[in-house]
Amino acid sequence: LNVNGDDAIELFFNGVVVDTFGDIAVDGSGQTWEYMDGWAYRQSGSMPSSAFQIGEWTFSGRNAVDGCTIDDTCGSSFPFKTFGVGTEPTKGPTACTCSHE
Repeated sequence: LNVNGDDAIELFFNGVVVDTFGDIAVDGSGQTWEYMDGWAYRQSGSMPSSAFQIGEWTFSGRNAVDGCTIDDTCGSSFPFKTFGVGTEPTKGPTACTCSHE
């Protein structure tokens, strides 16, 4: 998977779209869901959907991980391994390696 923050993403299961991020018919540059050099995170308590709902996502903002090498030292930490129904994300105990081009 190679995305740069302005790409829409569809998740398939057995050939059926089960979750969607962004509008697959639109280049996401300049869209409210763009997160170039950052991250997008499905909010805890929301459910996967084939219809994108921006209110179900949290965004780091553009260039939020520029210069970061690991999540624990990044100014905008991805809520790693924290998704759950009815729970709020917290910074996970396990660092993830972050990179950008």
